[in-house]
Amino acid sequence: MEKENKNILKKIIDRLYGGIDMTWPKVIIYAVVTALIAFAALVLPVFKDTSIERIGVHLEAWIFFAVIIMANCKKPLESALKTFVFFLISQPLIYLLQVPFNTYGWGIFSFYGYWFKLTLLTFPAAYIGWYINKKNWLSVLIFTPVIALLAGFFYNAAFECFISFPHLLLTALFCLMQIVLYICVFFPDIRMKAAGA
Repeated sequence: MEKENKNILKKIIDRLYGGIDMTWPKVIIYAVVTALIAFAALVLPVFKDTSIERIGVHLEAWIFFAVIIMANCKKPLESALKTFVFFLISQPLIYLLQVPFNTYGWGIFSFYGYWFKLTLLTFPAAYIGWYINKKNWLSVLIFTPVIALLAGFFYNAAFECFISFPHLLLTALFCLMQIVLYICVFFPDIRMKAAGA
């Protein structure tokens, strides 16, 4: 039974990181669906001040979404274009959907500047990030700042969780899961895994 579960998990991971034909319609649908999820996380009162609400505000989930696109593109330019368009659709859509529900109304777009800058950065980042698919030392070099960023998010969330348990427990676990997942998927050699860790 345990071996079957491992095989199922491996198939899911293999499909997620290299087994999806990331066509333009899929990128657009992916952007709209993630925007709707983030919108729901931001406006539904049940998610207020939880790890779920962070999906609309912080980077950890968006790193996860972007890596899926990069891992499923065939060329670096395709990765850059598709990741950029994904953010160009998803981020403004999140703000647009919030307009009727937010006290700022259309003024909520005054907070979009941060995400607009990040959206512009996704083009060069995803171009370089595509090389994670090589699964060699270059992958380690490219992923090191991402893993460091996720480790920082993990530390902050874990510290917050320690102070007021279980606040941000899911965020801490999600960041840790991403770190372990990326090391396992993109660093095939044991020395690379050690360097990544």
